[in-house]
Amino acid sequence: MQSETTGIESHTTDDVSNNNRRHSGVEADGGVRWFDLNSSKRDLLVEIYQMDQPSGQDIRGRMKAEHDEDVDHGRLYPNLNDLVDVGLLDKGEKDLRSNYYQITNDGQRLVEDTIRYFESIRATSRVAGDGGREQTAVDVAELDLRVDAHSKGLEAVRESIDELKDDLEAERQERRLDPADGGQE
Repeated sequence: MQSETTGIESHTTDDVSNNNRRHSGVEADGGVRWFDLNSSKRDLLVEIYQMDQPSGQDIRGRMKAEHDEDVDHGRLYPNLNDLVDVGLLDKGEKDLRSNYYQITNDGQRLVEDTIRYFESIRATSRVAGDGGREQTAVDVAELDLRVDAHSKGLEAVRESIDELKDDLEAERQERRLDPADGGQE
């Protein structure tokens, strides 16, 4: 059954086969699976998981600082409200002008179970609630090393080719000047 307001399909344990469950990631008690959420909602959930009752502005600031992403109001608040509607976040009044958001037990369980799931399939190292940025940095560093190694290998091949060209040119020059064959090739 798909919620009209959120667009997120909720599932019960009765209507989700074990095979489907295995391929779609872990599921919160409310039936929302990790991959039912779009990337923006997943990022928000992970960031709020690490924060203590942030306001929408606090969340926007964190997204800018951590993801270099300027999330506008038109995208932030509908996504937050969707997460509230499916039971992964609670929303409360911080002061007369702003609300706070807090991850629910289902939301916390979904984030933590997802972390464990990805670790179990060795898709990532310990995320430690950082949204995978630590693993991404490790992956980028490893790729940099591979690129450097390949670049050095390509450079060595180019140098070998240049040396062979120089040797061939030198041989041609020697043959042109060799009196035994009349100074011609």
